[in-house]
Amino acid sequence: MKNSCDCIIPFYNEGSRPIHVVESLLKVKSISQIIVVDDGSDENKTYLSLKRKFPQIIAVRLVNNTGKPNAVKEGLQYVRSSYVLLLDGDVSNIKINELDNAVSKITKNSDIDMIILRRSKDDTSLSWIRQDIVTNGQRLLRKQDLVSIFVNYPSGFQLEWATNTFMIKHNKKVFWMPFSILNLWRHQKYGFRAGCKTYWEATIANLRVGLPSLIWQTLFFCRNEAPK
Repeated sequence: MKNSCDCIIPFYNEGSRPIHVVESLLKVKSISQIIVVDDGSDENKTYLSLKRKFPQIIAVRLVNNTGKPNAVKEGLQYVRSSYVLLLDGDVSNIKINELDNAVSKITKNSDIDMIILRRSKDDTSLSWIRQDIVTNGQRLLRKQDLVSIFVNYPSGFQLEWATNTFMIKHNKKVFWMPFSILNLWRHQKYGFRAGCKTYWEATIANLRVGLPSLIWQTLFFCRNEAPK
């Protein structure tokens, strides 16, 4: 499906939040297909609710929790469009017009390889280290590029770092667009102890990227807003 866009939504132990995400996305006319992947949540209640409430979407449940990259890779098998929107299952405050505008921007402009939907109103991101861009999981990119990223997926990388590395290596043109989306702090979702554990795990994964690459991406990667 040339110049169309599918959406992959991975989630793990997110309660009813993925249901609200799908409800919003169904109003986005530029999204051709929605694929939700339950990454082995402790309970299957959300997965079953998604299948029952939204028969028009593709809902997949993994047996074990293996991490966001594997969930996205599983969802990628069902993508039929030329472009993919990656959207986390815990986000809120989705603005339909912003998503339609972003999808239209990348699908109609061959000079744009990826758009990062910058969390411009989200105080859970550390903007001073450009976390709202560099490690932001809300992205629009070509399906073929995402396939290529997984073919040579670097061991120990988070998906966002691996995607950045691929884009840099292949001289891809990457831009950001402001996005009103909001996230919860991890300790709000999982409790203080479990939340701290996930922050520590993310920090270790970031360090595995390598200090030179981490610094370079933080300072220089995706500096420009998408052209109006």
